[in-house]
Amino acid sequence: MSKSTAIFVTLSLLALSLSFASSGTAAAPGESTALRDISKIQVDDRRLTEAVASRTLTWLTGNSANNDYISVGRLANFFGFVGLRVASGHSLKRSRIAQETLSVLNERQRAAMVSLVRGQMDALKDAQEARQEMNRALEGLLAFEPLSKEHFIDLGRDYGAREAELGRVLAQTFGDIAQTLSADQKQTLTAIRAAHMSGEAQQDNGTGGLRFKKLSKADKKELVNISARFLSWTTGSQDFNDFEVVGKPSQHFGFVALRIDSNHGVKRGFVAEQVMEILTPSQVNRLREAALHNATEFPKFLAVRAQLMRVLETSLSGQRIDTSRVAHLGAEIGEIEADMTWSQAMAMLDVRNGLSEVQSEELLAMRARFTAQPDAVTIEAPIERGRQLFAQCALCHNSDNQQSVGPLLDDVVGKPIASDPAFDRYSPALLEYARAERIWSEEKLDEFLRSPKNLVPGTIMGFNGYELAEDRSALIAYLKSRK
Repeated sequence: MSKSTAIFVTLSLLALSLSFASSGTAAAPGESTALRDISKIQVDDRRLTEAVASRTLTWLTGNSANNDYISVGRLANFFGFVGLRVASGHSLKRSRIAQETLSVLNERQRAAMVSLVRGQMDALKDAQEARQEMNRALEGLLAFEPLSKEHFIDLGRDYGAREAELGRVLAQTFGDIAQTLSADQKQTLTAIRAAHMSGEAQQDNGTGGLRFKKLSKADKKELVNISARFLSWTTGSQDFNDFEVVGKPSQHFGFVALRIDSNHGVKRGFVAEQVMEILTPSQVNRLREAALHNATEFPKFLAVRAQLMRVLETSLSGQRIDTSRVAHLGAEIGEIEADMTWSQAMAMLDVRNGLSEVQSEELLAMRARFTAQPDAVTIEAPIERGRQLFAQCALCHNSDNQQSVGPLLDDVVGKPIASDPAFDRYSPALLEYARAERIWSEEKLDEFLRSPKNLVPGTIMGFNGYELAEDRSALIAYLKSRK
């Protein structure tokens, strides 16, 4: 981040703090004894470069299930829980603090929280669907489908507005419940926060006995999620609500799924370092260009997001939240976030289109080291599943054959093997196989896609293959549609 950008971020945070102080909302007791000071955590060009580099691996080698995965609580992340976790040294567990919070609430307050689980469902689904629509558009770019920046920005505005609406639904109910808290309840909730932030929370406080037998497993998970947010929001400060980490904007590229697949064994900085070792200096610089663009946009993202926080926080004083203002600010946040996402996607595509055969193989091998063979993804339309899998094929098989390390795959089903006239680097092993088998039938493609090296020993194709028959069938169905 440039010096001027860093100054802008600092001034923005200072302005937010002054705004907070003048609003009459005091910082939560115990925040001065936090294990980590969140005000010291800066988002700079190094962190943003690491984010873009790590996403380059996950987006170019992943699939839609990876891209769609999002951490619990990351949608409508407006309630200070992430800041609380960071301040507690990441020792705080969502389920633990949710149980403690629910044990403080009375029966009527807990019933309101349970009702919110179902009451927020329509808004939650709307936000999820809008985010997935953005992901499908991005994956279309990987499959060489046209997409204008203007259309993508429109998708981002829609997603931002829907995510903000989800935040409004949650915030309004949180505010309504907060108005009914007694002085003793408020004091107890504040003490719970302070204990976790200082690392002095009791190992067993007897709150595990609460049971909600009528709720499904998914609903219980959501109850934990919203209860933890209720604690962080009603006991925290604006500084915590405004806190955001580098990974939230543009969380469309599958890095969170990689962390989960690796059992949280991979760190962003470690992955980024390995990716940049594989890339050439010019490719790394291209990713840095996107990071620098994001460094200029991130303060704008934070500033508009802070405005939205102030609107949502009005419910804590018993007011009704301005729905139209929420929609307007949400769309503005979504526009900035989509612009950041677009710049990253363009940089990753430029890198993808210039990868050598060795680089492609090294990225695929790196992904394999971090993850086990994925389970089949249940998608009703096989062609759509195949389209998503093709995004990984496109790592080597560029549609226009410019600097491609593999032949064109359009119309490959039923086509003579090793017959792309624009590609002249077929391996001797594949050319020999072509003389014996001649045509890429669906059956032969299925065998090849299961294990290229087993079917054609000596092939230079670095991909290990798809173990799941459902994946191979879906990919072949999609390849048949590419003309």
